[in-house]
Parts: sequence; C-alpha cells; structure tokens
Amino acid sequence: MGKETDRKGKGKERTGGSEPADPLATFTLPDSLPCSEIDFPALITKKPKANWKEVLQESEQNFKEIEEYVQSKNEPVLKSPFMKTECDYIRDEVFIFLLPALEEALNKAKIWEALARQKCFFNGIDWIVQVLWNNNPRYPERACTRLHLFNMPWVREYLAKK
Repeated sequence: MGKETDRKGKGKERTGGSEPADPLATFTLPDSLPCSEIDFPALITKKPKANWKEVLQESEQNFKEIEEYVQSKNEPVLKSPFMKTECDYIRDEVFIFLLPALEEALNKAKIWEALARQKCFFNGIDWIVQVLWNNNPRYPERACTRLHLFNMPWVREYLAKK
C-alpha cells in the first residue's frame, strides 16, 4: 500500500458511488453566517470634498492659540526704574540704534569690497560714527542735513587743534 492523496491522478478515475460527480452542484449556503450575527459599529462617513475655507480657518485659529500661549508665557516682568540694570539700558536704549548702524556698515563694506582687500578707502568706524551722529533721536534735525564725518562740528574743532 502506497501513500494515499486527495489528488486525482491523470489517468485514474475514481469509481465510488458514495461521492457525487460534481461537488459544487450540491453546495448550499447556511441560513446564517457568523459575520451576519455581529453588530458592527455605525460607519462614519466623511464629506467627499474638502472645504478649504474651513481648513484654513481652523489652522489659523490653531496658530493664534499657539501664539497667544507663547505670548502669555513670554510676557516680560516690568521692573521698577530703580531695579533696571546696565544690561537693560544697553539692550533697550543703545542696541536699537547700534545694530542697524553695524548692518549698514557691513553692507557698505561689501559694496567697497573692504572685506576682500587689505587696504581700502572705506573706513567702517567712520561710517558707524556718521550714521549714529546723523540718526541720533535726541537731535532729529541732524537727519535732514546728513553731515559727512569731517563736516561735523566736533570733528572740525578737534582737527583745528591738531
């Protein structure tokens, strides 16, 4: 006796009276399937098209909430005048005028290629002095005249003494 298999051989035909010739002809569905007896949760349907106005409004609202939160955490504690330090004065009174003057001097140095050449006609210190003198908020009339460094009265006095 050899191994028995479920496969039908090519040349062999089974002759059994107990098995029908076509098993699919006798197949019938059961009255209930296990999946039909389960109560599935209701399917949530989404709108097929995105409403971009709503999406943008929602994202803007989220950004505003984030910004408000950050601002609430970063609100500076106001110091009384006698508690202010030198660092506060420099940051609030000096740097707001000095940093733009430094940026302007760097841009002018790029134009004159002062960073690439060892000797150049452009003098950065003189330019910063000139910008700070002309943009002094205590003397707004200087902004109209825009004097060159060597035309400023204190420089003329200094050069006359030498």
